[in-house]
Amino acid sequence: MTPLVLHLPHASDLIPEGERADFKVSEEVLLRERLRLTDWHTDGLFARGADPEDVIAAEVSRLVVDVERFEDDAREPCARVGMGVTYALTTDGLMLRDLSPGRREALIAAYYRPHHRRLDEAARERLTRFGRCLVLDAHSFPSRALPTQTCFDDPPEIGLGTEPGHTPPGLLDRAERFFRARGFKVGVNVPFAGAMVPSAFLGRDARVSALMVEVRRDLYLDESTGLPHAGFVRIRDVLTDLRAELSA
Repeated sequence: MTPLVLHLPHASDLIPEGERADFKVSEEVLLRERLRLTDWHTDGLFARGADPEDVIAAEVSRLVVDVERFEDDAREPCARVGMGVTYALTTDGLMLRDLSPGRREALIAAYYRPHHRRLDEAARERLTRFGRCLVLDAHSFPSRALPTQTCFDDPPEIGLGTEPGHTPPGLLDRAERFFRARGFKVGVNVPFAGAMVPSAFLGRDARVSALMVEVRRDLYLDESTGLPHAGFVRIRDVLTDLRAELSA
């Protein structure tokens, strides 16, 4: 165990058989949404050689439940485009699902709350052992803008997201310098803002810090297939070095 928790909220593309009936779209449309929304291979990019105790990964696709969203849609900006904790619309604005309140609650109880309990417990363990915890929130993003993105005119190669009260200026500066020294174009809170902080500590305990790292997907895969290309190894090696530096 290290003081760093690696959070992988969107790496899974699993839609359990029992959840497929909720979706109102064809297999072709669902495949397109999975291809566009899954943070493909972020487990391989960010977690090579990591202690399994340091990794908290969502068990199912974000199309089933998005563990990165607020449970309450009133608090979640992405809910305005039908992509809150339980997605209702596709990235093209088509109806994806029409969940009853009971079905929505069942999905949240099955996948969302257990994930956040694991994240809370991981932070508690590190505060007890090390007196601090850093959540590295690991993502990728497509080269074509999603409905949840507000600024995409000149997308960076690496996006860093911060959370007020939980991303110390020194942590952000260190990450910016790390990527720029390796030749990457870096954006801060572009194309996405924020970073995952375990719910029990959000706004309550500054000993829990957080940083989101978003990698533009064309740097490491073919976006038409989701398959890695030759750039994968370079990005993986860079992110392995980042994790080691932040864990120190």
